[in-house]
Amino acid sequence: MDQKRIKVMATLTMALVMSLLVACNTSPIKTDNTEEAEVLPSNPILKKGEAGFLYVADPAAEVFDGKVYVYASHDQPDAKSFNSMQDYLVLESSDLKTWINHGVVLKPREYSWASGQMNAPDVAYKDGWYYFYFPYEKTHVGVAKSRTPIGPWEEAVTDKITSIFDPTVFVDDDGQAYIYGNDHKVDIGAPGWHVMGAKLKSNMTELDGPWIRLSKEQVNEAVTVFKRDGKYYFLARRGARTEYFMSDTPLPSSYATHMGPMTPDQTDSPAHTSAIEFENQWYLFYHRSDVNDGTFFRRSASFERMDFNEDGSIKMVQFSPEISASKVPGSRKLKPPKAVN
Repeated sequence: MDQKRIKVMATLTMALVMSLLVACNTSPIKTDNTEEAEVLPSNPILKKGEAGFLYVADPAAEVFDGKVYVYASHDQPDAKSFNSMQDYLVLESSDLKTWINHGVVLKPREYSWASGQMNAPDVAYKDGWYYFYFPYEKTHVGVAKSRTPIGPWEEAVTDKITSIFDPTVFVDDDGQAYIYGNDHKVDIGAPGWHVMGAKLKSNMTELDGPWIRLSKEQVNEAVTVFKRDGKYYFLARRGARTEYFMSDTPLPSSYATHMGPMTPDQTDSPAHTSAIEFENQWYLFYHRSDVNDGTFFRRSASFERMDFNEDGSIKMVQFSPEISASKVPGSRKLKPPKAVN
């Protein structure tokens, strides 16, 4: 066999071997520069018909020890108002794809001092304890504590620590803790409803100073706070959408800068949100009532990717699936706060 034919046959053999290797290897070869697959939300998190399904509202997402925990209020399946809200549940995930539904973990009405409507909660960690902040009688703030993110929870106090609407707690990088909310249904300072903030003492159960007004503009409710690249973000519902404010400090001496809307309208349920960074991506958690045969009073937790512009401002978050424009039974028209002279 001459040399030319040998070279041709060798080339054809090598091509055949390479094609077989490619056919057998259906997975792409990963390199150090290969990005992980993007987490695509499959909303809502809990779906009607699944085992242990509950209506999950006011999701307060936190990251503890590399896992996401969502602390939420609980809408009753026959609710026709918010008065029946009475306990709290926890969802857990290590990848935002598979969720563990721990169900109801805290029933504050079992405490002798807590009663009435129990809406949006939050949880914070400090010095080996997880602190569960929950409202009762709409605006009084109680606290339970646990050594683990899911409980069991025990009383941390025997009375309210303060009164504010939709309490949320943030622990800064230096360990200083702050509590935020708004004075909707609570008379604090100037007339109207504003973003409010205060320091917490190191015991996490007492205020360390007065409430401070942080926004010039009024907000309806649902204040939440996070920090990114040295900037503080204050989110709140104004009308049917979530808007936000920015500041260089957690308790600005002058008002935080109003940045405007960051979500489309949520026509059928109050826009209560929280925000976390998980595996180098930011996510916005919220609830909606156009899924799971929901209503204004039967909501379901969901989440979306949240991205930022170079100047730190938040890009508009898009809901998936897109929120239905049609009204569902029991829906309400969400109005922005009235102007105050």
